Amino acid sequence: MSTLSIRDIAKMAGVSVTTVSRVLNNYPDVSEGTKRRVQRVIAECDYQPNNAARNLKRTHSNAVGLLMEGSATPFITDLSDIIEAEINAHGYTLVPHRVTNGVSGVDTAVQLVMEKRLKGLIICGGYFIHSLEQLKRLPVPAVFCTTTLSGIDHSTYSSVHVDDRQAAMEAVNYLVSIGHRDIAILGGIENDSGGVSGQRLSGYYDALKQHHIPLDPTLVRYGGLFTMQRGYDATCELLSGSRQPSAVFCVADSLAVGACKAIFNAGLRVPQDISVMGFDGTDMARFYEPSICTVRQPKESIAKKTVEVLISLMEKKGPNRHIIFPTEIVTGGSCASPGNSVKSHQ
Repeated sequence: MSTLSIRDIAKMAGVSVTTVSRVLNNYPDVSEGTKRRVQRVIAECDYQPNNAARNLKRTHSNAVGLLMEGSATPFITDLSDIIEAEINAHGYTLVPHRVTNGVSGVDTAVQLVMEKRLKGLIICGGYFIHSLEQLKRLPVPAVFCTTTLSGIDHSTYSSVHVDDRQAAMEAVNYLVSIGHRDIAILGGIENDSGGVSGQRLSGYYDALKQHHIPLDPTLVRYGGLFTMQRGYDATCELLSGSRQPSAVFCVADSLAVGACKAIFNAGLRVPQDISVMGFDGTDMARFYEPSICTVRQPKESIAKKTVEVLISLMEKKGPNRHIIFPTEIVTGGSCASPGNSVKSHQ
């Protein structure tokens, strides 16, 4: 299989060589169906493009890749900006690349390393759930940023993140502390066992259990991507149910903004009728009206530490490391005690 050419891949996928090339380089003008067909053939054949000669002209030998999976949330966008500045300050060039949903992060990482001759990788996003065998396929040092891997020996990889489960639990604890018991959650991907969505959902369950609040499945909703539209749609579904919550915990600030819009459109008020809690601590939450009560992640510290750990690995100055940063709850106008139109925790 190692002798396969791009022409072979094109023939097996039933497309042109140009189309395969555009899929490999993540061009946006390829239909999802065609892209999936080509990627399936690439994965089945374990094809690795040999573009060394072309890359000598267009890439840097000191490049570092930044793989981002999922929706382009404000938090991830801000984080990537800080990472790029830090990478540049160390004399490296950052090559950002977004991974589309349903595409293997490891397969994309291997291809990106070969295409761009990368020296290291930063893998950013909440859905990179891989086995040790998959992890070993990464040909360069890599740091998982904003997430970690479940059930894998920590000596085999590095990560920089927050404790998403604990942070979510503290967010729900805060809602309980101001009087809420009918607390809904807007999560991300359903059945996400080890990613960010799954960890934050587990924290929600932990808090309910701690306070002896029975779990009501009708108050658990999923948005899929962390976007305002998904938050809006999921909240509309929630409000059309048989039980109206007094508070909604959203696993991302963008979901929280969408939730607020749905609540307003239903003729209800935030926080007087329904309180809304977000997660990330973005400028979006701070400048929205009412300001979103949220869990703040220290994005600058996360970004700088991620680059520090990766540089150490690339320069063989230290072993794999795992850094966990604390979070904090930033109170805002979107949360109040149930039925309390005065107390808004500004």
